[in-house]
Amino acid sequence: MYRLAIFFICLFTPLSLQALELLQSYSASYKLSTRNIKIGLIEQKFALEKNGDYLFLSTLSTAGVGKLVSSLSRTQVSAGNFIDGQLVPKSYSLQAQRDERSYELADLGTANNGVRSSLKPTLFDELSYQAQMRADLLNEINNYEYLVQKKHKQKLYAFRHEKTELIPTKLGAFMCKKMVRKTNNPGKSVKIWFAENLNYIPVKIELLSKQKITIAILTKYSQSN
Repeated sequence: MYRLAIFFICLFTPLSLQALELLQSYSASYKLSTRNIKIGLIEQKFALEKNGDYLFLSTLSTAGVGKLVSSLSRTQVSAGNFIDGQLVPKSYSLQAQRDERSYELADLGTANNGVRSSLKPTLFDELSYQAQMRADLLNEINNYEYLVQKKHKQKLYAFRHEKTELIPTKLGAFMCKKMVRKTNNPGKSVKIWFAENLNYIPVKIELLSKQKITIAILTKYSQSN
């Protein structure tokens, strides 16, 4: 279990107009593999409307060898608003074979009003914090901490920028910022590589759990303003 301090300190400065214009909608596909064996497929779509409404959809399904041992499917949907560089999640739902839940973020004890502070932290869901990290990277914010509702608990996800490096994919090589989640459990880790020239879309995600490394790598993407 992650033993994270129960606090949230994040000084927030609104994004510049340039950064607001740069945050783009996108669709992306990822190959999911372990030990270089394809086991699944992830499809993501982030849509940001001109009025600030956003919808973030992510689906996971088995593929390749994974179909031989499981028929796993998982769909997540996050919806809310984007106000002055801040995502304000309103609702989240998850549907999976053994797990189904949905909730309104505003009903869970925090003030989701577009202002991040230590007194009234924005509560993110398991999808929206990833989109907020994109916005924070665009604005070069140096504090990447997100209070996230995960099942029946609220957890602080704290990331650090470890380095910038070139990540090869079948679409070409992308210069990425490697973000690593801080944890005191050496048996678990989350690493995300965000591509600088793709509006900080995740290009690679690496999860370590129970001595097994699972990797998602970008295979297809499209963007729109």
